[in-house]
Amino acid sequence: MDFLKELLQIQHELILNQVSDKICNDPFEKELFILKYNKSNYYLLKVCNCKMKQLECVKINNLLSTL
Repeated sequence: MDFLKELLQIQHELILNQVSDKICNDPFEKELFILKYNKSNYYLLKVCNCKMKQLECVKINNLLSTL
């Protein structure tokens, strides 16, 4: 379980860096953006015995390409 949490945290940080590079021009703004959105609530993992509906999710590349 800890392994999954660590993977989610690493993925979240990588995505934050990618998005901050696209959005912010100033290094100070990038740092503020990363500090603002690097919270544990944004990559929370909850384990349960339930079935999820198959939803169409937006791919990260599609989000980044529209910025």
